Amino acid sequence: MIVKSYERSTTGLNRFERAGAKAEEQMAHYLNRSFREDSKVQVLHGLRIEDSDQPEQNGSPGVCQIDHLLVHRWGMFIVESKSVTEEIRVRPDGSGGDEWTRLYRGEEKGMGSPIQQAERQSEFLRRLFQRHHEDLMGKLQGVTGTIRKAVTGSDQRTFKNMPIQLVVAISDKGIIRRAQGWKEPQRPFRVIVSKADLVPGKIEQELKRHRKGSSLFSATLSSSYGLWNMESQEAMRVAKFLAVRHRDRLNSSSNLSSPSRHDDLPVQSASPEHAREGICKHCLGSNLSARSGKYGYYWHCLGCEKNTRMPTACSNCGVQGERGGMVRIRKDGTSYFRDCSSCGTCRAIWTEG
Repeated sequence: MIVKSYERSTTGLNRFERAGAKAEEQMAHYLNRSFREDSKVQVLHGLRIEDSDQPEQNGSPGVCQIDHLLVHRWGMFIVESKSVTEEIRVRPDGSGGDEWTRLYRGEEKGMGSPIQQAERQSEFLRRLFQRHHEDLMGKLQGVTGTIRKAVTGSDQRTFKNMPIQLVVAISDKGIIRRAQGWKEPQRPFRVIVSKADLVPGKIEQELKRHRKGSSLFSATLSSSYGLWNMESQEAMRVAKFLAVRHRDRLNSSSNLSSPSRHDDLPVQSASPEHAREGICKHCLGSNLSARSGKYGYYWHCLGCEKNTRMPTACSNCGVQGERGGMVRIRKDGTSYFRDCSSCGTCRAIWTEG
């Protein structure tokens, strides 16, 4: 199922950028054709996410740009499209990594590793999901949930171990040369480097491995496939969570003034006038009103009329707060703050108006 496709203008782009845009369009075509009718796979194209809790070196909100993202019950696939008219070469770098070069007009030129690029994107997403895991995922049920709560103090499911697989898609006309015996990493999950037209089929193979691992849990403890999963509606919720956070360059929130950050300060606080962390966990709407009740502060959605508890997981150190615990929500005027006594940070998460 295609959740969202974002248009990319080619106005003002040079020939290399236009070639890159064409490669993305080609990959989007193949993915749409393969997964449009599959309700268990959510696809987003041209995704651009900003996150002020993962700032750039100049203090502006961190940015994560992903050509194509597939969300499914057992994790995600990040697909990086690369325009290659001649040949791309991958070889070991001698330290366990990968070194990439591109052949253009007979000359070999170095390029950044798309695998490492996708790794950075996956960690950006994982940290974002972790801060919102209470809204996006339910709790562990039955014996497993009881054991987890006894050991960790919480039966809340998280995204820490979610599989995010990496796919590098090369233009159909390009050639992939794996030099010096280089092979795609296979553990804990397979990395795919392939011609664009073959990518959907390879993703289907990986989905089958996850599905099989999930159904044969007791027999696949030696494999990580299928051990982490979420319900279909949760996968849809995660995809919509990202879709509503997409920001194109023209409407980027990075144009807003960003609060300065000083590592030597014991308390770091986001500017309250820009605090907008809330999202309705039921309809993913953002038209909310902050309220308080017997169990603390929460948001009331003016769209679906349902309530969502304000998250008490510290975005800095990850400590999960419970009533009377290390993390608490407090109100100061029209602003709401999350205070963590574990690491001493304060974060503005909501301002009315």
